[in-house]
Amino acid sequence: MTPRQGTLALAVVAVVWGASFTIIKLALRDASPVTFLAVRFLLATLPLVLVLRALGPAEWLAGAVLGLFFWGGFVFQTAGLAHTTPARSAFITGLSTPLVPLVAFAWDRTRPPPLLLAGIVLALAGSWFLTDPRGGGLNRGDLLTLGCAAAFACQIVAAGHAARRVSPVRLLAVQLALTGVLSAASAPVLETPRLHPTPALGAALVFLAATAIATFWAQLRAQRVVSPSTTALIFALEPVAAAATSWAVLGETLAAAQLGGAALVLAGTLLPELPLGRRAGA
Repeated sequence: MTPRQGTLALAVVAVVWGASFTIIKLALRDASPVTFLAVRFLLATLPLVLVLRALGPAEWLAGAVLGLFFWGGFVFQTAGLAHTTPARSAFITGLSTPLVPLVAFAWDRTRPPPLLLAGIVLALAGSWFLTDPRGGGLNRGDLLTLGCAAAFACQIVAAGHAARRVSPVRLLAVQLALTGVLSAASAPVLETPRLHPTPALGAALVFLAATAIATFWAQLRAQRVVSPSTTALIFALEPVAAAATSWAVLGETLAAAQLGGAALVLAGTLLPELPLGRRAGA
């Protein structure tokens, strides 16, 4: 895969993930958040069982690190979606973009450029305006989703390092399996498990399990040739796709202050990747 192909693959991944926010929001009418995650990722693991049987200790360890961040991110995100809107959830999740260079600095001491700091300020300001519509302020779902953004930032950086050493398919198998197992184990502790089988829920689970395999494999494969910071930048497309899908399917709209906040979030996520910012961080 070339860098250009990797960039295109990550863009498609971001759009699919953005569209999935609305699907998950609708599915949570029939299932509690963590129970929903458990079923989704255990289903996604089934086609990869033979891969799991062939893994060595180093591959298990690398995949487990990704899986822990992955599980944490999805628990926060899915639980947050039960209390906030798909568009708001997606935009707050997008804060992982300016967080990725900070995590990368903690990982390998790469000095963050000045534009990164400015981008973080813009993104945080935008998040505040976005999540304060009509004086409502931050709700429980918004706060949970902030934890999701931090976990996914760590996952993106860890994936960038692991994908260069371990087969993406093997990393994917451990990541999905661990997320499913941890979700199943933690569901009775974190919630009152609820699952009401309906045709809509079944269709959503099958679709989301299939897209989990395809999109997360594509992410790990693409991150062999695309840097974590560039990956995070491309994922700024995710909240845009989420807002568009939520508007088309749920009729959700954004107030003027929210639109301004969304613009600030996007500006903050793009600013660190301007040529000046990349030269400063070189």
